This record gives sequence, C-alpha cells and structure tokens, in this order.
Amino acid sequence: MGNFLAVFMPISLELFIYKRYNDFIMTRINRTEIEDKNAIYHIIVKGVEGIDIFTDDMDRKKFLQLLQKMVDSHKIHLFSYVLMNTHFHLLLKTEDANLSQAMQFLNSSYAHWFNIKHIRKGHLFQDRYKSHLVLNPPYLYSVASYISLNPVEAGLVISPEEYPWGSFQYVLPNPNKFTPLWLKIDSFLELCQTSPENFINFVKENIQKDDPEKIPQIVTKITSNQTQYKSHRNIENILWKVKDQIGDIETNKRLKYLLVYLLIKEGYRLKDVANSLHLTSPSVLKICKKVDRNLTSDRINLLWLNHIKKNLFL
Repeated sequence: MGNFLAVFMPISLELFIYKRYNDFIMTRINRTEIEDKNAIYHIIVKGVEGIDIFTDDMDRKKFLQLLQKMVDSHKIHLFSYVLMNTHFHLLLKTEDANLSQAMQFLNSSYAHWFNIKHIRKGHLFQDRYKSHLVLNPPYLYSVASYISLNPVEAGLVISPEEYPWGSFQYVLPNPNKFTPLWLKIDSFLELCQTSPENFINFVKENIQKDDPEKIPQIVTKITSNQTQYKSHRNIENILWKVKDQIGDIETNKRLKYLLVYLLIKEGYRLKDVANSLHLTSPSVLKICKKVDRNLTSDRINLLWLNHIKKNLFL
C-alpha cells in the first residue's frame, strides 16, 4: 500500500483541502487552479439535455481514436473507460497539471466531428465535465469497478466483459484480444497492489442483483449482531490499520463516516465508537443513518465500503 500512497504525495495540501471541502466534486471555478501533477481523476461527461453522444459504432470508434490521441499527446495514464449512449467515464492519471487541456482537446475534437457527421449545430456535451479527484486506494479500486459495471447496471449486458465499449474486457486473459498500448491496466493493478484475478472477482461480486434496497446485504454482506459487543481495545487496532493501510480519517471525511458505519454494524458499542473517534453518540447515530441512506444511491460509496470491510474486518 505504501507504493500506492506515494503516488499521491506530490498532490499539494491546498488541493487536498479543496477536495475534502467539496466532497471530491469540482465546482465552477477555474479548473487550472485545482489541477496538479500526478493526480488521479474520475471523469464523467454527459450529453447536453441527455441526448445520445454515441449513436452507432462509427461514433464510438472515432471517440476511441481521439481518446488515444489525447492520452499520447497529453501524457495521460488511462486506467479505465466505458462509453455509454448518453455519457462516458474515464479513470486516468495526469503526469502534468493539464487535465482541462486534455479534456478540451477530447471533447471539442469529438463534438466537431460528431456535428459534421450528424449535420447538427450547437453544444454536444452538458456544461462542464465532472472530475472527481481520487485520493486513496479503496476509492480508486471502487471507481474502476463502478465504471466497469455501468453497462451491467444499464441492462446492456449480463457481465461487464461482454460489453465491447469498455476497458474491463482487457482485464480478463484472452490470447485473441490485444490490449491497446495506451490503456494502462497493469499500472492500475500495480497501484492497487492487486492481481487481475482479484479485481475481476471484486467486480463480479458487486454486480447489482435484485432491487436497490437489498444492495447493502448483497454486495457488502454486512452482518451485525448488536447483542454481541466487541472490545473497545479492538477499535484502536482498527484505527491504526486504517491509517496504515487506507488513509487518515481526520483528513478524509468520507472514509471516517464509512468506518463509523462499519464499526457499529460489526457490533461495537455506540459509546466506544464515539469515544474512540472523538464524536458524540448522537453524531454516530446520525452518521450511520446518513451512510445507510446513501448506500442505495451511491454505488461508489457502496463498493468502497465493501473494500474497506474486506481489508479490515475479514
């Protein structure tokens, strides 16, 4: 995990604080002020007013050609992608502080080509692209899984490797399928300190089945026994493991909330959790309700929760 965390060390303290305050979401300010070298981003771009930005395979092939040009010309490390009809996702790392330049090239080039081909005018993409800064291993792992599962969630395929317009197909071993040189899957796996098999299993285990209300039971498989409380001393050990293996909960609000939720679900006393994390008991209950409510609508939160549970409690 140390190698992974080292990747994020060059990110400036100002950038980290900004992202913590905005819950990892870029707001409407000059993007160049919040870009940095060696930063990892989850990019989401949607069509204006929900229109299809990919109408056929020719559109998708052209976009991938332009994506390759962006990667090569702007020194981008592309870890994952998926093209849906109305939007696309990218997971990438920038060597230079040039995310806005790279995305401007990609979006403007494709929009220009698309408008000519389809004899249309005007904007193709909805406002600005969304860029979520990825600051720790579980979030990177979970975002990659979330991107891979988009076609499954949309009901386009049963399993993500069946979708031809996403990068997950290249994670699976296939002697008949050549992985594009501009797609850095090996670098992604190295950063996460995992194997292709582990990532494949993680994605497959998190395929959504049944209705959203059952997701916490299906995916995270959290089983709590509120009558069998665990030792307060164990919480201190868990907090040490979190800081050593995942991140600092004092500077990562989302991680802290998920940890509070897991500790309560794992059977630790409300008072012990509150004291160990310097919270009040009502605050702990409020956090648990908030996390539980968000799990049905935030797939990335859910996948991250599952990853933390596997690393700390199993």
